[in-house]
Amino acid sequence: MSGSWFPVIYDDKCDGCVKIGKPRCVEYCQNGVFAFQNGKAVVAHPEKCVNGCVACENVCHAKAISFPQQTRPFKPVVSEDKGLLHKTVCIKCGKTFWTNRDIDICIDCEDKKL
Repeated sequence: MSGSWFPVIYDDKCDGCVKIGKPRCVEYCQNGVFAFQNGKAVVAHPEKCVNGCVACENVCHAKAISFPQQTRPFKPVVSEDKGLLHKTVCIKCGKTFWTNRDIDICIDCEDKKL
């Protein structure tokens, strides 16, 4: 059971996949979250939705499916973190480059024995 994690279908956007012939989300979801009623897809069993799954959102050509905003499992990036790329300028040639090292000489100048 997922608690509050389940899709929302925007009724004004859902066309029931009329041009395709059958509702894609209803056919796609293996957990039976959706049903087809009155020519449109509806969330019939929200409790069956797998927490974090958004796969059905991508199969909807009308962009009628939405999910609650995901909370990030990762901590926000802090500029002081080691190993992150940062932009710098080479002190030898003046070229701007990206690096994850604490060095201000580009790889081209580093390879040259200047």
